[in-house]
Amino acid sequence: MLKTRNLVILAVILVALAGINFWQKSSHRASTSGSALEVVLDQEFTRDNLGKITLGFADNPEAVVMTTSPAGWLVDTAFDTPASEQRLDTLLRGLSNLTGEFRSDKAGVLDQYGLDSAGAVKVRGYDPQGQEVLALDIGKTPERFPGQFVSLPGQDKVWLTQKSILGNLGIYGAPEAPQSKFFLELQAIKEDRLDVDRLVLRDGEVTLDLVKEFAVEELPEDAPEGTTPEVDRLTWEWRLEGAPDTALAKTKVDAVLGAAVSIRATDVADPSVSLDQYGLDQVVRTVTLHLQDGTTRELQFGATREAAGGQQAGTYLRLEGSPRIWLVTDYTTRNLFKALTDLQP
Repeated sequence: MLKTRNLVILAVILVALAGINFWQKSSHRASTSGSALEVVLDQEFTRDNLGKITLGFADNPEAVVMTTSPAGWLVDTAFDTPASEQRLDTLLRGLSNLTGEFRSDKAGVLDQYGLDSAGAVKVRGYDPQGQEVLALDIGKTPERFPGQFVSLPGQDKVWLTQKSILGNLGIYGAPEAPQSKFFLELQAIKEDRLDVDRLVLRDGEVTLDLVKEFAVEELPEDAPEGTTPEVDRLTWEWRLEGAPDTALAKTKVDAVLGAAVSIRATDVADPSVSLDQYGLDQVVRTVTLHLQDGTTRELQFGATREAAGGQQAGTYLRLEGSPRIWLVTDYTTRNLFKALTDLQP
């Protein structure tokens, strides 16, 4: 009898333990791996409803600062260079109405998600009146998932996003300080090649003055006397000013023109520094575009910057009349400054 009673008691204990274990596991799954998405940021963000964005990391809350201006968005931390609207829009679309899966609400484990004060990337946005309307901390990327762990400043709750926010910040590995360069609009020169009538290349004491000779449409036989024939600006050949009999290869000169009207820089430099530091005080290499409307664009090329640390090598470039200093690749300068023999058939 005693033996039977002990077995019954043991059975009750085992059932109770199994129930507790099942409840604990169910509770854990419900609190950490629910499939339902929760709203993390319940607002849509655009360039039009923001006035300032800061991106920080660890103890530097303003590694990158971007603000709006009458001329558009500028990267303040990169000498007020224009910001790339495309990259800014991509970032803001990713943050708008952001959702995530709940992962934790324990303060003691924030560092495991990369969301402690020393490990998180910090995104802050302010409306045109200076009121903070966007605040998000971004942590690590889990294995086999595209998104990141995120939290709101001052809160312990952690979510896992469905898409990568770090990638929209130019960060493709572990969280680190965002870089201003990622958000720069680096299109230094952009003109329509059809608007260019003349291209002057000056390299030291050598100058090549290249002029377009446009095709002229034939007048009909019944055209009134004094009618001026139309110029076909879509069809041209090149001639060398001062040496009209020198043969030029149209495709080769067109290639130089194409390189001159569209130049993307790789970096910017401090415009407050004296021009002689960039070899732009006494310019010896220029490319001048003479446009159809009578205006000109003189591109001034200066000294070469050697690669050092995280800085790329290249040549300094300035558009006459502009304070901005660009850095362009050697590939760009090689495509522009050609010897006359390089442009002949």
